[in-house]
Amino acid sequence: MSKMVQRAVALVVMLVVVMGGTIWGTASMTIQYQPLNSGAPVVMTVNGDEVCADEYAGYMLYNMAYYANMYAQFGMSDVWNDEYAAATLGSSMPQAAKDQSVYARVVLQKFQELGLKPTYAQEKQMTQLRQDTIDSMGYDAFVKQIAGFGFSDQSYSNFMYISLCYNALNEYYFGENGASVPSDEDLRQYFADNYIAAKHILISTVDSTTGETIRTDEEAKTEAQKILDRINAGEDYDELMNAYSEDPGLAGNPDGYIFTNGDMVAEFYDGAKALGEDEVSGLIKSPYGYHIIKRVPLDIEGQLENYKSVLTTAVAGTMDDLLTQWMEEADVQTTEVYDEITYQNVRDYLPTEVQEILNA
Repeated sequence: MSKMVQRAVALVVMLVVVMGGTIWGTASMTIQYQPLNSGAPVVMTVNGDEVCADEYAGYMLYNMAYYANMYAQFGMSDVWNDEYAAATLGSSMPQAAKDQSVYARVVLQKFQELGLKPTYAQEKQMTQLRQDTIDSMGYDAFVKQIAGFGFSDQSYSNFMYISLCYNALNEYYFGENGASVPSDEDLRQYFADNYIAAKHILISTVDSTTGETIRTDEEAKTEAQKILDRINAGEDYDELMNAYSEDPGLAGNPDGYIFTNGDMVAEFYDGAKALGEDEVSGLIKSPYGYHIIKRVPLDIEGQLENYKSVLTTAVAGTMDDLLTQWMEEADVQTTEVYDEITYQNVRDYLPTEVQEILNA
């Protein structure tokens, strides 16, 4: 997932946490997306759709609130009043708000292009956070709180609606029988082509918990060679593994490991990959000590369901991968107003009702 998508998604989560509720549930009203129609100057276009200054400024203040919340957890209670920190972070705020604007537009555009429509139940679910908060604190307090994140009541509702669209797109592409979900046959083929199953006997040079040296390299090599000689003499590999292996994961993986490139240290992966099924390696040195590896058959049918999620991601990617692609491909054009808005004057461009609340 790209950083811009990570940040866009993180901000949704942050707002839910700070507002003290959850998006999911039931409520007595529904939420709809409605353009602000405020007459504010245009900051940018995304695939031809306009983003006005009040919406863009809201996203910038939202990002600023995100970083203020994050830094507060490390003891910096007011990062935006710290001259050095504010200047450092502030230079990245236009790009952060731009990313958020593009994110919002492409999600809404793809949702509409596909002809997707939220169900009444989904719209009711999306109002849970808003309605619960209003019920608990009153409407005036509610609008004051969301104003601190740069939102008017309508722009906040729009933002929540866009997160609903994101969830619907994820379901469309990656839900059960989703448009991007590969077939089981495709998953089997990827599993067979890219994964290995292997057992190993490890004689350690370091403690797996502390990293401290427990024997010299030469001592470990000598011990491992004795075991390998017994295997080559015809003794049972599994019996020797259970008796002598110092692998801390052996108890939880008595039948060995299933892995792909990057899951194990390179020496182990390369050593296992070089073996034929049921073939035993020589001594293979890694940062952990000496391994004697036995490659075993990959149980594709028995393990497919357990690995389905990770295989699907490997073959088809994720919703966030798609979103990154859409954002990178979007035709984004900025105006002169974009260059005028900074973290220092952002409040001057917020929706009028938000400015009035913050100034009060």
